[in-house]
Amino acid sequence: MSRTAAVVAGVLALAAAGTVAVVAGRSQTDTDTNDTTEPVATAQISRRDLVIYDETTATLGFTTSVTVSSPVAGTVTSVIAAGDHVDPGTVVATVDGAPVVAMLGDVPNYRDLSRSSADGIDVRQLESNLVLLGFDPYGEIDIDEEYDRATAAAVTLWEDSLGLEGDGEVAEGQIVYVPGNLLVDTVSVTVGGAVGTGGSLLVGRETERLFPVAATGADAGAITAIVAPDTPVVTGTVLFWQAGFPVVAIEGDASTLPALTRALSTSASNGVDVKLLEAMLVAGGFDPDSTVTIDDEFADATALAVQRWWAALGLAVDPATDPADIVVPAGSFVVVPGGLFAGSPLVADGTAPVGDAVVLGLTTAAREVTTSAPVGDDTFALGAVIDVEFPDGTLSTGTVVKVGNVASNNSGVPGETPTVAITLHIADIPASLDDFVQIPVTLRVVSESVPDAFVVPVSALVALAEGGFALEVVDGTAADGTPATHLIAAEPGLFTDGFVSVTGDDVADGLTVVVPS
Repeated sequence: MSRTAAVVAGVLALAAAGTVAVVAGRSQTDTDTNDTTEPVATAQISRRDLVIYDETTATLGFTTSVTVSSPVAGTVTSVIAAGDHVDPGTVVATVDGAPVVAMLGDVPNYRDLSRSSADGIDVRQLESNLVLLGFDPYGEIDIDEEYDRATAAAVTLWEDSLGLEGDGEVAEGQIVYVPGNLLVDTVSVTVGGAVGTGGSLLVGRETERLFPVAATGADAGAITAIVAPDTPVVTGTVLFWQAGFPVVAIEGDASTLPALTRALSTSASNGVDVKLLEAMLVAGGFDPDSTVTIDDEFADATALAVQRWWAALGLAVDPATDPADIVVPAGSFVVVPGGLFAGSPLVADGTAPVGDAVVLGLTTAAREVTTSAPVGDDTFALGAVIDVEFPDGTLSTGTVVKVGNVASNNSGVPGETPTVAITLHIADIPASLDDFVQIPVTLRVVSESVPDAFVVPVSALVALAEGGFALEVVDGTAADGTPATHLIAAEPGLFTDGFVSVTGDDVADGLTVVVPS
């Protein structure tokens, strides 16, 4: 029997037995046999919400496990330890005495890089990391796909920081790219052991997914109105403004076309970047007359759709502007993977960078809560908001983001309702849990509630011989020093945590009632 049920049963048993609580000051026997007045314990009737929760056990764990592989074969001369954190710039191991450094990126390192290298997305990825890590102090790097003099200079500074003789060139075996910050779970190699190219160095839990979003150089102006953290990023999401123009996300393959690297207008040459922009404009409803053809050509219809897009964002554009005068600045869109959210800004709002800058990282939920629920349980419907209590007593809010489509009967009891897996994303997770791979949590869902109820301790209820319940209200002090009281009718309602909601014609907020000592 639950605690609440036991309390209710006890009160009802008193009523059934015809027991009447003795009102202090009304018992002649007590008055005759005591020389001193016993103090009376009291409480006040208060108004508050009374709530009963259903509780479910669940598990908080990481969403993604990442294997970090060696980019080079050789003897392991040092390796990071289990429980350590891997951030951009972390040396995860040394092989034959040479450091292997983790950097941020989704494209694996597959070649040596130098000023003689062909342009590529791997160059852009390297440059983003060099800027993020502070190895471009004078803002000389253009975050693009060209390995130029500024890139080589930043590489030299980075290599010098590692104790290497910097030559401005990056060997394939120097870098291993990871998709975000990691917590090392297990180490796969031992110092003195051999590792092959592609062999596992470690397995880590992704504590923060990071997809860097860069802004163009100093001549592009100040960065303002950076998107709020945790905002879902989809095609058309404005990530920030720069020099008065929006920089938006377009979901797609960033390894093919990472960003708009040139200005677009009716005089621009055809290109796939035009096609991406047109697809975004059409999907956003900025082509109401269906005049835009989604192709590689920036036509007058494209310019007019851009005009409507800017106007919808509050950018002042004269409707009479000649389409030929509409120019979409370089950097106006970046291509991002789907399913990401805005992370914390990496620059302050209003910053005018001295060069290209990484403005923010896009992320996904690194940790989630999983449980199971009966098929059709509306409590755990998609989008439902549920309280999550952590082992330290901290409360946070969880949102159901996934309801499984595979039902199972784990109890083995024939006819029992099968269950499905439930996944929740959590708004705030205590930092004290950062180093735990998994930990149990409690989900709390309101089962019953009485808002703005009159509430008293359960022990204040007086079971009447004739049936029903009353409260003993304190009026003051009698001439003999004992409390003067009277009974008022009270109908008990919801019982929880030692309190009960009561109703009655004479029940009022602030009345003082007797409770057993």
